[in-house]
Amino acid sequence: MYFESQLTVEYAETGVDARLKPGIILNYLQDAATDHCVRMGISGIDLLPRNLAWVVYRYHLQIHRYPVWKDELIIKTWRYPQNNLYELRCFDVKDACGRLLIAAKSVWVLTRLDTHRPVRLKPHLPEAIMAGEQIPIENDFTELPESTEMNEPRSFWVRMHDLDFNRHVNNTIYAIWAMESVPGRIAETCLPKEIAIQYQGEAVFGDKVTAFAQRLKEEPDFTYVHTLYNEGKKNGPITRLLTRWQPIENFPGA
Repeated sequence: MYFESQLTVEYAETGVDARLKPGIILNYLQDAATDHCVRMGISGIDLLPRNLAWVVYRYHLQIHRYPVWKDELIIKTWRYPQNNLYELRCFDVKDACGRLLIAAKSVWVLTRLDTHRPVRLKPHLPEAIMAGEQIPIENDFTELPESTEMNEPRSFWVRMHDLDFNRHVNNTIYAIWAMESVPGRIAETCLPKEIAIQYQGEAVFGDKVTAFAQRLKEEPDFTYVHTLYNEGKKNGPITRLLTRWQPIENFPGA
């Protein structure tokens, strides 16, 4: 079942050249997924009394053109339960003329709030949405490359503003922090055309998170691997990303 929503790019959501900020794209996707879940009765608010929550594990975005201020957008999303273990969810973001601007795919896991452990889907989701007609989605996620150097460190203290209603840092914030760790000349002249994210841990109010970026010199584009650590926890990175950047003027509409 497809779910569609429409919106207009607002001024506060734009940055350089009135283009939509990359982090806002992730907000759009999260909102579309949430609205779809509301329609099905399985949103975070619906699941909270049952000690359950959706947790996003992977994202892969391909950005063909950045929307600009006052663009009217149509966001289509659809889901597919994979082996009763997790849900795959796709997104298409198109302009008013039907041109594809952004394509994305994600993985969502249903977890218990008290233990943070994943649970099987069928015992906890309505039978109608598990047994009804499904739109297959291929799970073609690949492993992200490991960082071998800790370059370009940027540290951030978690603010109340960064939290979601479960009192954890919202998934969008990690991506924003990672993209802030690229060299200034890249941040000023380029935008990401591809973003791949793997969430592995969490941070809460008052934590200190440090983001590192390493350029993959063997790649033809400005490609970076990012690693984020919660300084208060010594059990490995909490988020890993890969971003590919290109000059702003090379995007359509520049």
